[in-house]
Amino acid sequence: MAQAPQQNFDAMRQDAIRRSREMQRRAVPPPPPPVPVPPSRPPASGGQEQDLLQNLHLSQELHNLLTSWDGEKLGLLALLYLLYKEGAEIELLLAIAYILL
Repeated sequence: MAQAPQQNFDAMRQDAIRRSREMQRRAVPPPPPPVPVPPSRPPASGGQEQDLLQNLHLSQELHNLLTSWDGEKLGLLALLYLLYKEGAEIELLLAIAYILL
């Protein structure tokens, strides 16, 4: 007679474990799908930059200026142009132009 309550208890315990695992399985969201990474472009070589500058049909003076300046000076030049278009104070524009010299 003592065997029947023990079997009933074991069956209830197994059922509780099964339900607990089922709830845990449902609670964990599936992992998101992997995001594809676009292939990286190879860096432009000096020859490609020269070809690009030649295709722009720039004047010789401007072409020489763009090929002789480094990235920092070109960045300052772009900043100078943007500030000029936005109507910045002349003192600021002259200060940036002085740095470019």
